Amino acid sequence: MSQIEKSNEYYVFEQKCQNLLKESEIRFAGLINPMGNLVAGGMKKGLKPLEDDADMRKLYMELILRVSTRQEFDQTLGVVNYSASRREKAVLLSFPIGNKVLLVSADANVNIDETAKKVKKIAGI
Repeated sequence: MSQIEKSNEYYVFEQKCQNLLKESEIRFAGLINPMGNLVAGGMKKGLKPLEDDADMRKLYMELILRVSTRQEFDQTLGVVNYSASRREKAVLLSFPIGNKVLLVSADANVNIDETAKKVKKIAGI
């Protein structure tokens, strides 16, 4: 993929992330590349992240590792549509997109399945 194609792809995902951030329950929407770097999106303006930058970087790296590990079972169990973790302070949803991952953080009280459907619709995945 050329630099222009990469730039265009990331621009498209930046727009998708910004559209996701318009939803009241979504705190964070970002595209993570295979190296564990945030390449599009980010935190909703005006919200304070629950993690510092170093912890976010660890989260991104761990996320990429988990997604790639899960893909080993795609042939027997089927492809992962999304994964979710309900924590005390937030719900984390991850959506594999090729070798990248769309990471979404939402309010802790959301309905996970309904939020996942909404994310997939808005992000076009």
